[in-house]
Amino acid sequence: MIAEALKLSVYFGESVTAGSELSADALMRALQRRGVATATLLRGIEGFGINRRIHAQRFPDVSTDLPLLALVVDARRRIEAVLDDVDRAVPRGLVTLEHARLALGRDVARVDFPHGPGDAVKLTIYLGSDERVGSRPAYRDAVEILRGHGAAGAIVLGGVDGLLGGRRRRSRLFTSNGAPMVVVSVGPAERLRPSLRHLAERLPVPMVTLERIAQVKHDGELLEAPPSAAVVAAGADVWQTIRVYTRRTAEIHGRPLYSELTRRLREAGAAGATTVLGEWGFSSDEPPYGDKLGRVKSHRPTYTVCIDRPERITELWPVIDELTVEHGIVTSRFVPGYRERAGTVAHGSLGVGQRRPRPASKSDQRAERLPGKPDAGRPGAGDSSAAGAWVQDLLAQVGRFARQQDAPHPVVRVKLADGESFYLYSLEPGPGVDFVTLHPHPERYEEMRVTHAGEHVAPRAVVVPLSSITKLELMARPPRGSRALVGLRALAR
Repeated sequence: MIAEALKLSVYFGESVTAGSELSADALMRALQRRGVATATLLRGIEGFGINRRIHAQRFPDVSTDLPLLALVVDARRRIEAVLDDVDRAVPRGLVTLEHARLALGRDVARVDFPHGPGDAVKLTIYLGSDERVGSRPAYRDAVEILRGHGAAGAIVLGGVDGLLGGRRRRSRLFTSNGAPMVVVSVGPAERLRPSLRHLAERLPVPMVTLERIAQVKHDGELLEAPPSAAVVAAGADVWQTIRVYTRRTAEIHGRPLYSELTRRLREAGAAGATTVLGEWGFSSDEPPYGDKLGRVKSHRPTYTVCIDRPERITELWPVIDELTVEHGIVTSRFVPGYRERAGTVAHGSLGVGQRRPRPASKSDQRAERLPGKPDAGRPGAGDSSAAGAWVQDLLAQVGRFARQQDAPHPVVRVKLADGESFYLYSLEPGPGVDFVTLHPHPERYEEMRVTHAGEHVAPRAVVVPLSSITKLELMARPPRGSRALVGLRALAR
């Protein structure tokens, strides 16, 4: 079977109830009654939502109301038929819908990835924790297949409750009754496509969904243009997800990356974020990792989801970019259906019509970020001084380089005679005939200043003679380990 499907994601807290029943139980019963193909209930380790309070598993913020995430997949008509039941079961929480392609059984070998915005794909495998291939768990076999074909990364998420083949399965202490698991992998389509045949041959009951996504970053390297509200078609009522795959041992500023990401997103006003702890996974060509006997620290992978309006995601991106400067796979996708509920108050809609976000063309991306010639009345406009001519020549050179390299976000690194080196945010000629004013990117995005007109400006200016600039390096994209948004800002449109 191959079908166009919907992925239903339900975010809520452990303590949420539907009448006298916990919402988690009410939701699973409703899904089973409707004959839904698969549902996996994941327990998060940290997150926040509509109440803005962070609930965490770690000390000192230990919470009795940890976040839950239910992942539900089936044909579109069946998912749409269950939405009213979901509303009754979860009166307080967030529900999203995403398009996907579903394949079952031996048809997994011949299914292909759908088209859509983004240069990468996402392949999700649904299986039971008790399924085995030979002498080892099936999920580990699936991870090895994905790794062997060159997936960028994969994470195994173990459910505490759910459905497989319409049958309810729950996780029990000291026993294994096949609670549902999902294996999420991302990477280029040409690498993940060949793995489908092997998965169909090896897994006892193959079931997968395929999606088109943008893989924005991988361990600090920018792979695609950062998310932007500019790529959304006019009038399209869509939301946007950012997913960050990393590991529990990854740290930033001495704190776990996933925890610092949650805190900073909350401070920046994000609608919500949820982190789930994985069982097993890998990134790049490293061996798969998880918890092992004898290790003091947990090496298990983590999976963080943030969902908001595209324009808000654009505003939040500097925070995400800064925190993933070294670690993590960052992906983005548009969400056509989104509804947040708190009792009788609801925001958003779960209608998933045919209006889709349009992919940004190369010309759209260049128009948004490429430097241009200064207009009359702007600094350097019509300036015949040596510095003015030098600035205009540099902008023209950067523009030619960007077109030749097909690089919508060119980067300029400056080195001065005193040894200082920095990424260039903006520049202008003067003061004086042979001097130029350079504005370096700050070390942290929060140091950027915002004018009364809403324009972002660098907090520092360096005035130097032209003769003190010893090196200018043009790059098609930031090098690994650098923030993504360090391109040269346009002086004028």
